[in-house]
Amino acid sequence: MSPLHGVRQFIEGARTACSSQLARYSWAPALSSAIIIGLGLALASSYIGEFSTWLVAQLPDWLGFLERILTPLLYVFGLLFGAWMFGFLAVIIAGPFLGNLSRKVEVLELGESPDDTRSFLEGLVAGIGREARKLGYYLPRLFLVLLITLIPVINIIAPIIWFGFGAWIMAVQFCDYPTENRNLPFSDTITRLRRHRGAALGFGGCTTLLLAIPLVNFLVIPIAVAGGTLLWHSLEDT
Repeated sequence: MSPLHGVRQFIEGARTACSSQLARYSWAPALSSAIIIGLGLALASSYIGEFSTWLVAQLPDWLGFLERILTPLLYVFGLLFGAWMFGFLAVIIAGPFLGNLSRKVEVLELGESPDDTRSFLEGLVAGIGREARKLGYYLPRLFLVLLITLIPVINIIAPIIWFGFGAWIMAVQFCDYPTENRNLPFSDTITRLRRHRGAALGFGGCTTLLLAIPLVNFLVIPIAVAGGTLLWHSLEDT
C-alpha cells in the first residue's frame, strides 16, 4: 500500500478520536501528555537559554552580529526537537493506558473488542513490560542513526534518515496497541508493518510532523492511537 493509505488512516483517526463517543477516553491521554510536554519544554527552554548565552560568549567580536541570528534559531530548533522528544516520552509513559482507547476505537468503528481477561493490575504490568520491549527495539536503531549522523559526507542526508526513523517508530508505537490487546507478540506488529512499509511510513510521517509542533502535539497522541488502530485493521487481511 502507498503512503497515502497511512495518511488517510491518520485523518480518519482524527475524526474518530474527536467523536463524542470517544471524548471521555481521549481527554485523559491528551491532558497527561500536555502536562509532560509542558514541563519538559519549560525545562528545555531554560537549558536552551543557558546554552545560547554560552555559545554567543564564544564568538569573536567580529562575529557578534550572529547573536541576533543564533539565539532565535537555537530556540526554534531546540523547542521543536524538545516537543517531539517529550511527546514521544509522553507516549511511552502513557503507553499502558492507551490500549483502552484503542479497544474503544475498535468497538465504535468495527463493532468488535478483543477478548482480554486480565485484571487492571495485570494489564498495567504487561503494558509496562511491552513498552520496555519496544525500547529494546528502538534504542539500537537510534544509536545507529546517531552514528550515521557523525559520519562525514553521509551525514548530509541525516535529516532525511532522522525523519524516516521517526516515522517508522511512530507507526510501530501506535499500531502495536491492537496487537497488545490481543496478547500477540510484539514481533507480529513489526511483521505486519514491514509488509506494508509505505502505508506505515505515511502514517508515521504525519504523526512525527505533528508531534514536533508545540501546543498541537499533545492532541496528536489520542488521534494517533485511533489512527494506528484503524491502520492495523486495514492491513490485517492484505
